[in-house]
Amino acid sequence: MTTDAPVLPDPRTLSNLQLTEQACALCGSRLFRDRLLGTVSYRDRVGRKQSAELWACDPPCRSS
Repeated sequence: MTTDAPVLPDPRTLSNLQLTEQACALCGSRLFRDRLLGTVSYRDRVGRKQSAELWACDPPCRSS
């Protein structure tokens, strides 16, 4: 049995708050209780490779 990995948001479309675990990666709301969505890799504005853990509202927000 295989499980599909969750589809994570494109990190290029996320705000700095969403990439630094301060806001929901799905809806952008401030996080009080959260759940881990996964880790993404991306290139920052100067081309350096970065990684970020994406967090979302818990209980799930309407966007998830």
